[in-house]
Amino acid sequence: MQLNVRNAAFTLILLLFGSQAFAGGGGGDSLIEPLGAMLLAAAVVAIILSYAKQASLFAFIIVGVLGGIFGVREVINKDVMTAFVDIGITLLLFMAGMEVDIPGLIKRWKLLLINGFGQIIGLFGISAALGLMYVGIDADYMVAAGLPAENAAPALIYFALCLTLSSTILVIGTLKSTGQIGQEHGQVALGLMVLQDIVAVVALAILGSLNPDKVGGASLGVEVAMIFGKMIGLAIVLYFVTKYLLNPLFKFFAHSGELLFIGTLGYGMGVAALCEVIHFSSGIGAFFAGATLAALPYRHEIEDKVEPLKAFGIILFFMGLGFDISELKPEQMLGGLTEGFILAVLVVILTIPLMLFLGYMSRLSGKPSFLMGSIINQSSEFSLMLAVLCWQYKLFDPHLFIVITLVVLISFFFSSLGHQFLDPLYGVFSKTLSFMDGRSAAAEESGSEEFVMDGHVIIMEYNELAIEIADFYAQRGQQVLLLDLDPDITDYFENQHGHSNIHAHYSNMADPDVWEDLAFNKAKIVISCMDGGQEAEMAISRWLKKESPDVPFLAATSSHEETLELYEAGARYVIQTEYLAAKSFRDIFETEITKPLKDAFRETGENHFSETKKIQEGLGNAFAKA
Repeated sequence: MQLNVRNAAFTLILLLFGSQAFAGGGGGDSLIEPLGAMLLAAAVVAIILSYAKQASLFAFIIVGVLGGIFGVREVINKDVMTAFVDIGITLLLFMAGMEVDIPGLIKRWKLLLINGFGQIIGLFGISAALGLMYVGIDADYMVAAGLPAENAAPALIYFALCLTLSSTILVIGTLKSTGQIGQEHGQVALGLMVLQDIVAVVALAILGSLNPDKVGGASLGVEVAMIFGKMIGLAIVLYFVTKYLLNPLFKFFAHSGELLFIGTLGYGMGVAALCEVIHFSSGIGAFFAGATLAALPYRHEIEDKVEPLKAFGIILFFMGLGFDISELKPEQMLGGLTEGFILAVLVVILTIPLMLFLGYMSRLSGKPSFLMGSIINQSSEFSLMLAVLCWQYKLFDPHLFIVITLVVLISFFFSSLGHQFLDPLYGVFSKTLSFMDGRSAAAEESGSEEFVMDGHVIIMEYNELAIEIADFYAQRGQQVLLLDLDPDITDYFENQHGHSNIHAHYSNMADPDVWEDLAFNKAKIVISCMDGGQEAEMAISRWLKKESPDVPFLAATSSHEETLELYEAGARYVIQTEYLAAKSFRDIFETEITKPLKDAFRETGENHFSETKKIQEGLGNAFAKA
């Protein structure tokens, strides 16, 4: 965890230093002082909001509005701020691409077809009707707002789309914090977020075709056709890049945390830059780049290392949004308050019965359908991106912009409040929804070959002790998850070890996100064979003691002092290797000492040599590290 923060901080320092170079030579006054003051203020406000269980993005927008009112935007170089915001958006789309799980989407295609596309089409239709009949987005509205009348149709489409999209950040955060990400509704919700992200990325690309400042552009139909043509071409190119280049390249990067971070950032931003060169959406390029990396075995480490940098960009984006809001007149802000509040409440409320209906159609039970609707019932950060661009491209007037902004903020507030009471809320409606139970299609969709993160055995770091333990459980039919940070070792187990019950996974065992993602708290047993991982082992022990005290945690060490520390931290049993080796060798010694000198230890040594040689041949260059 320290490594990725250090990498992100180092990169940000370089970016800030570089920004001073093209900020016009203004020194610290051009960026560091105002930006530092705003980030400090945002941190204070975010801490206050955390007590109300509210998202920190409110803090960034509030500070952005106040900064705009008090003239901070005139101090910060606009080009620098725009560059940071663009980087943040690109990284957000890159990370959204990394959420794509193609095998999972294929496995649950029936559920996603009905629930995913059903939610998008259903809520889009409702939102378009509200935009037309309640807000009144038509040709007359556009003319009255001083905008081209022919923009009424695209304005209505993008207005409805802004109300349709749900927040990937809030949904994934809720699923992780509540431990529901591995449950049926959590997996379907993740697939739904992927579909929405794809729709949002395509919408962002098409929106660029509506930019009135473009010179010599083709017709909209031709532009859209070219976008989809370029998407297909990019997908084909990246398919071959992934197949023949990415896996060996990132296997090399994975040997070093710094290389993995730099390689990931370089690949994602590089694909985005190449898309800019061919006059294509950098956002779609970043999204596709993330999707290609999602299939690699280093996904968790990549996400962990890029996340802090993405988060910084998102902070700047929401601060920039606050700047934009501060440009509006007070009467413009207040003018959209009633409409924004009503539409936000409708989004929060109507999403739940819509998902219940779609859940019934797809044969989901009542509880997962209700929980899914209660978790995705808000508008998205992508809605804000679309609203800002629509305002810039003269599809929205200030009134529509502020309405969408208020819908996002208010729906975020009410939805995140509801996320704290999901189970009690379901309890109120459980009897009413009981007619949906007993007809679930989950078993049909899940497949029998998927590794289930429940009742599994987790073993951390490969060595001879680890493989003996892994084989012991695997031979008894237990599903074993063997974690290691060496890609050669994980490849060895996937390709050569040959035991179907042992699954190797590339992961940083010291990262708390890994403990949650791989469901340490639902395991049958967690065993650490790490060499030099005392601090991580003690942290895992304390975490398990808090999250799931019934799960046994075993750790290996050769030190008497470390043994006592691990027991005090809550370890159930400490495998003290020197103590056990001494006891084991005593048995060998008693057997061999009775043999003639020419035979003593001969057969035992030859067997040990033979077994060690087999391990060397299997692991290759990784043998020296094992």
